[in-house]
Amino acid sequence: MSQSPAIIHAFSERRDCVQALSAELAAQLQAALSAKPRAKMLLPGGSSPQLLLPLLAEAALDWSRVDLSATDERWVPAADPASNLRLLQQGLPAAVCLDPRQEASPELAVQAWGAQLCTWLPLDLVLLGMGEDGHFASLFPQMPGVAAALDPDCEPAALLAQAPSEPRVRLSTNLALLASSQWLGLLVFGAVKREMLEAVLADMPASRAWPVHALIWRTTQRVQIFSAP
Repeated sequence: MSQSPAIIHAFSERRDCVQALSAELAAQLQAALSAKPRAKMLLPGGSSPQLLLPLLAEAALDWSRVDLSATDERWVPAADPASNLRLLQQGLPAAVCLDPRQEASPELAVQAWGAQLCTWLPLDLVLLGMGEDGHFASLFPQMPGVAAALDPDCEPAALLAQAPSEPRVRLSTNLALLASSQWLGLLVFGAVKREMLEAVLADMPASRAWPVHALIWRTTQRVQIFSAP
């Protein structure tokens, strides 16, 4: 490949990183809202967005026209502290949030949630986080079904996922759905994750077992990586 499969935005401080990322996301949303009635975005849960969300919430946007869901969710009650959507609702309270818990069982819920997300396609923006095992969303290395979930040629969908730690049952989007976006980004903090990304970008053989390798090398658009120590 003649150019890097990703665009790197590297910062020495996390605060500077999330400020730049917040400005980029706000600009993408504003462009979408200028062109159509509603904007659609997926954001990660976990630790990745905790510095970002307060800055993004300050953006001068009509948040009532922004539809938001999580890239993945733990199968816990909506009010549980482990819920990704709870974090997003608290961080962006004026956005219109779609709860992945559409039904009483995870099997039915993931089908309903995935069908609703497919009506949002193409998404305006997707931001992902990454774990120290190279997972993103809830697509974990060696998880049952992970190869199909990482196949960009599959139909966009949500799927049941299995995490290596509790709560194990997860609802996740697949790579095909995440890549059906006008803007695709990855937020990465820490030296360990940065070293992993460098191995992925160099296409080191060992990195090909990590889901993030598929994200960077198998999507048609270049992933925007925002990183800081």
